[in-house]
Amino acid sequence: MNTTIDLNTKEKITWCPGCLNNVALIAFKKAIKELGEEGKVDPMKIVLVTDIGCNGKIYDYVNLSSIYGLHGRVIPAAYGTKIGNPDLKVIGFAGDGGTYGEGMGHVVSASRKNFPITMFVLNNGVFALTKGQTSPTKKDSDNIAPLAIARAAGAKFLARGTTFFPDQLTILMKEAIMHDGFSLTDIVQPCIIFNNNSTELRERLERVEAMGEEQLSDELKQGKIHTGIYIEK
Repeated sequence: MNTTIDLNTKEKITWCPGCLNNVALIAFKKAIKELGEEGKVDPMKIVLVTDIGCNGKIYDYVNLSSIYGLHGRVIPAAYGTKIGNPDLKVIGFAGDGGTYGEGMGHVVSASRKNFPITMFVLNNGVFALTKGQTSPTKKDSDNIAPLAIARAAGAKFLARGTTFFPDQLTILMKEAIMHDGFSLTDIVQPCIIFNNNSTELRERLERVEAMGEEQLSDELKQGKIHTGIYIEK
């Protein structure tokens, strides 16, 4: 097992200055590094699957085998990769627009059938790359509750993190990657250009060590946003 891989690349980071995607990137690389050092994951056997969007640029910034896929189609590409080589650890990185928009059917299927892949969704409420159109999760009268939908479909690992709590995010990522089956981690953050709701998010966010169905139902009420593991079976 190769545990000494350098996860950095020479690509220039082109996210907006101050973009919290940088925090997610650092947390993710730290999670992979620690899992490798602990002998739990071989970085050489990880495949990262991304799609189109600001989030997809993580493809360029992590030195892992990767697939740059279609918008909203990370889950089928990741599952196909896993079927092709079951020995791989397949991790999807996507945004809320693609995953919870045209890709929501894939979330339901993965939850129902317990696809053995990991999904991290950077959720900022907008399609930022195309200048801020509203995504399915932007807070209004019509927004959806993706984790509640996944739970209703039978998901066995659901977590929510935030780039405001980077240490916890690394811990959640490690747990999600090691889960045997489909894991979905929703990562809440603002888009500082097109949906800068930082103050509101900070007021609503609440770190909880032990959660369950009650906290999951709270997202339907648009109250507190709890971070931690909701469901792990």
